[in-house]
Amino acid sequence: MRLAFSTAMPGAHDALFHAIFSRVDVAAGQLRSVLPRDIASRIDWSSLRLEDGHYVDEDLASRQSDLLYSASLQGHPALLYVLFEHQSTCDPLMPFRLLRYTVRVADRWLAEHQGSRTVPVILPVVMAHAEGGWQAATSMDALYALPDELMRAVAPHVPRFRFVLDDLAVQNDEALMARAFHALGVLGLLMLRHGRETEDLPKLMVDWAALFVSVWRAPDGPQALATLIRYAMLVNRAATIQDLTRALVPVLGQGAEAVIMTEGQRLIQQGRAEGEAKGEARGRASALLAVFSARGMVFSSEQRERILSCQDLAILDRWIHRAATAASVDESLGEGN
Repeated sequence: MRLAFSTAMPGAHDALFHAIFSRVDVAAGQLRSVLPRDIASRIDWSSLRLEDGHYVDEDLASRQSDLLYSASLQGHPALLYVLFEHQSTCDPLMPFRLLRYTVRVADRWLAEHQGSRTVPVILPVVMAHAEGGWQAATSMDALYALPDELMRAVAPHVPRFRFVLDDLAVQNDEALMARAFHALGVLGLLMLRHGRETEDLPKLMVDWAALFVSVWRAPDGPQALATLIRYAMLVNRAATIQDLTRALVPVLGQGAEAVIMTEGQRLIQQGRAEGEAKGEARGRASALLAVFSARGMVFSSEQRERILSCQDLAILDRWIHRAATAASVDESLGEGN
């Protein structure tokens, strides 16, 4: 049985990242491994707490996956903002993006701590696995593009920071497996690094047998294994149910086969449901284009593609409702607002 949901890949990356690294025990190990030692040694890791991180703008929320943690930094409040960047290419404006996000974090913190005259330290961490490794700026300094002498003159008066980068694309497996933290976290990093490889994933999973055994024997072993199996099926075109069964059942036992088969069946059902939803969305999109044409409203090829590619039925319904009275296509789609 061969399953491949290539259109769901970004969502699959996000889901794996959240499922694994929203666990405090796993996140603590990951952050201790990537933060500068002088900082990591000063954090009280027993104080680490997952915070509600849903504060970004609505139009940005669908393009990123992030987690926000709080901790005590030698008795002082600190926030650790972890962004997972899974695009195939690097964002050259990543430092500016992080500046925007950390300002939002500080704004919300001040709203929750009325009267405070200080803000907590916010440490940005980027986990990335862009193809070829991270090739873009890691500090705000690099974005100013000023000569050194001029940069020294303005430096005291402009934002300057460097984010912590965990570049999975340039890490070798031995280095990742040597990180002293939860086996599920290490497997998560390995899966994110290799999941898209078409032929070798089941073989690599055999090489990671000791990690899978450790995860499987944990109290939440079946659930954790299901998360990893689902990710493999979603992002890897070559990994079949049979491949995954041959790789893991001899190591984990027959109970693992039931988990693999169950996830396979769930994805089949999900694929059918998504196919039906896409058909319904296509119908609404065609109806919207028909309304524009009937009213003599001209739309660009970019607007047409945006409409036809939209799968959110609520958004399509909102556009159709606006199209009945809007003065332009831009107004119907909420562009320029």
